[in-house]
Amino acid sequence: MSKTIAEMRADFQHLRRWRKSVEQAQSYTFKAVITVIATGLIGAIWLGIKVVLGR
Repeated sequence: MSKTIAEMRADFQHLRRWRKSVEQAQSYTFKAVITVIATGLIGAIWLGIKVVLGR
């Protein structure tokens, strides 16, 4: 059973869209992880400053 050229082209377009959506998800995940790490560091620094100042 062989596929027509139109069916194969549709399959490739589907794969291309899927790959693009996966790449976007990875980008969003990376940004979220960086944001969480940065927020945690800033919070830790702030707590350290508060302790040093004794407040």
